[in-house]
Amino acid sequence: MHRIVFAILTLALTVPSAVAQQPHTNTTLPPPLSADDETAVRGLVNGFADAWNRHDMKAMHDLDTEDVEWVNVVGHYWRGKETVRKGHTAIHKGMEAKTSMSVESTSIHPIAPNVAVVVATLHFFRMPTDPLYNGNGDPMDTKTRASFTMVKRDGIWKIAQFQNTVVDPKAEHDDIPSFEATGFFPPSNP
Repeated sequence: MHRIVFAILTLALTVPSAVAQQPHTNTTLPPPLSADDETAVRGLVNGFADAWNRHDMKAMHDLDTEDVEWVNVVGHYWRGKETVRKGHTAIHKGMEAKTSMSVESTSIHPIAPNVAVVVATLHFFRMPTDPLYNGNGDPMDTKTRASFTMVKRDGIWKIAQFQNTVVDPKAEHDDIPSFEATGFFPPSNP
């Protein structure tokens, strides 16, 4: 019995000492992007929109890394450049064949050297001639927010990850949630 108590006490005294010796994580923010890097990153978003509008899937996915991961607006999860290109080729032959896109805004957030997250507000338009159009004669505008993870490899910025979400107009102006605005309790108060 004394050996068990001794072992527990030894462990209790050793664990805090070992934890205290762990190196602290680096909390220093990465430096802002250079002007050239920021231009290149914004150029990727604009190049994506331009290729979408031309329905040029080769050009669109020349912007991707080979190991790109893509979550589209309906939740498809595509992995690898060739899979993503095939998925977009298929939808651009069908439901997206007559859509166009514009970029409303971009926000760039460097998260590590040669890595940045870009949140872009995008508009996808369907014209009245589109068979999937269901509007009143005006172009149908679907507003989305897309999150791009961009990486710089071998001196070239590419899209490594993408995720897109339709903006709910009722929630659009409540980006900073509160119980009063959302009707949801904060996580600590169920």
